[in-house]
Amino acid sequence: MEKMEWGNLLTKNKIFLPSIRINDDNDRSEFERDHNKIIFSPFFRNLQNKTQLFPIPQSNFIHSRLTHSLEVASVGKSIGNLVAKRILENKLAADVADSFKRDIPEVVGAACLLHDIGNPPFGHAGEDAIANFYQQHGAMLEPYIGEKLLQQLSNFDGNAQTLRIIYNSHGLNLTLATVAAVMKYPTVYNQQSIYNHKHSVFNSETGLFTQVVEGCGLIKLHNNEYCRHPLGFLVEAADDICYRLLDLEDAYKLRLISYANAEIMLNRIIASKHRDLKQVFESIKDLNDNDKFSQLRSYALNILIGEVVEKFIHFYPAIMTGQYGDLVVKGKLCSLIDMLLLEQTELSSTLRDIEKYVKEHAYTYPPVLEIELSGYEILDYLLLQFVTAVISLSTRSGNCDVNKKSLLSGTCDNSRKSERLIKLLPMHNQLLAKTISEQIMLVTDYVSGMTDKYALELYRKLKGIELPGLN
Repeated sequence: MEKMEWGNLLTKNKIFLPSIRINDDNDRSEFERDHNKIIFSPFFRNLQNKTQLFPIPQSNFIHSRLTHSLEVASVGKSIGNLVAKRILENKLAADVADSFKRDIPEVVGAACLLHDIGNPPFGHAGEDAIANFYQQHGAMLEPYIGEKLLQQLSNFDGNAQTLRIIYNSHGLNLTLATVAAVMKYPTVYNQQSIYNHKHSVFNSETGLFTQVVEGCGLIKLHNNEYCRHPLGFLVEAADDICYRLLDLEDAYKLRLISYANAEIMLNRIIASKHRDLKQVFESIKDLNDNDKFSQLRSYALNILIGEVVEKFIHFYPAIMTGQYGDLVVKGKLCSLIDMLLLEQTELSSTLRDIEKYVKEHAYTYPPVLEIELSGYEILDYLLLQFVTAVISLSTRSGNCDVNKKSLLSGTCDNSRKSERLIKLLPMHNQLLAKTISEQIMLVTDYVSGMTDKYALELYRKLKGIELPGLN
C-alpha cells in the first residue's frame, strides 16, 4: 500500500529559487521563515478589515479575519506540537529528521496564518456573491473565458484564491510543505470529488499544484484529485475549534447570548472530561463575567485540542495512505471535528448544541444579515463594472479571440468609461498584454482582495453616492 513519507511531506524546497539573504547569521528554519514572511505580507494585514462573522464594530473585542487567523495559528501550533510528540512516542514514523518535532508545529502554524487570505470581503457571503455573479452572467461570459474557467468562477472558492495569491507573490516564496498544508481541497473544481464541490486550485495554478503534490509526495486519488497533506487535517481542525468557540465568545460580547447560557455550554464541554466541576468553579469564583468566560473557554479549548490529537492518531494510517475509509461519510471527506460530532457522546452533543445556538442567536443578528446582503450588491456591481470594461477594451483592441460585440446583459459599450475604469486597477498597465480570461481573473483578484471598507467606499464613489476627496 502506498504511503506518504514525512521526508517528502516536510520538504523545504520552495516555489521559486531562493532569493539572496543579507546578514543571514541566525538558525531560523525555512518553515519559521514562512511564518515571518506571511505575518509581514500585505495580504495578511488586509485581514484586519475583513469580516469574520460580525461586522467589525468600533471595538477591539470582536474578531476580524486577522485576529481569527492569529488565534487559529496559536491553536494549530499547539495541536502540531502534541501530534509530533505522539508520532515519535508511538513510533508511527521511521527515519524522520532531527527537526521533525520542531517542523510539524511550524508548518501547521504558517498554514493556519494563510488559511483565510483568499477570502473576499463580507465573509462567506462574499464567496457566494462572486460565484453568483459568474452564474448569473455565465451565458454572456462563456465565449470569452471558456467553460472550465466559468465553472470554477461560478463556484468561487477562497481556498483556490489563496493559492493564486501565494503563486503571484514572489516575495512570499513559501516552502512546498506549507503550501500543501494550506490546500484544504487539493483538486480543481470537480462535482464528483470527495471534497464536496470545494476546490483549492484554479486552472491558472495547475502548474504550482503539480509542483506541490509531486514535491510533497501526495497520493493521487483520481484525475486531478489528490489526498490531503496530513497536516492539512490539523490546520482544518484548528480553524473548526476556533470558530466554534470564538463565534460563541463574540455573540456573548455583543450580548446576543447571556453569560449564564454561555457558561452552561462551556461547562458541558469541561464536564465531558472532568466530571467534578468544583475545582473549576473555585478557580473562577472571584472573576468578573468576561474573565470567567475567557477562563472557561481556555479549559474547553484544551479539551478540544486533546480530542483532535486523539482523532488524528486514531486515523493516522488512513491519513498517511489516502485510504480514508471511515473518514468519508456520504461521499464527503470529513474533518477531525466532523468525526467527533458523529459520535454519540456528551461532548459531541454539546458541540452540536453550541453550533445550533450560535446560528439561532448570532447568524440571524440583523447587522450580520445586512452586511451579507450588502456584500451581494457591492461585489456584484464592482465585478460588473470592471469585467464589462475589460471586455469592452479587449474587443475594441482586437485582443479578444471572440468576435462578439455585445457585452453583459443590461450594459452598454462606453469605451471612455471603460478606459477610466481600467485605470483604477492597480495592474492596468499590464492588462492589455494578457488574454481576456487572464484579465478577468485579475479583476476577480482585485475585487476579492478588497477589504470590506474599501469595497464599500469604491462602490459608493462609482455609484456617485459620494465624491472622493482631493487631499
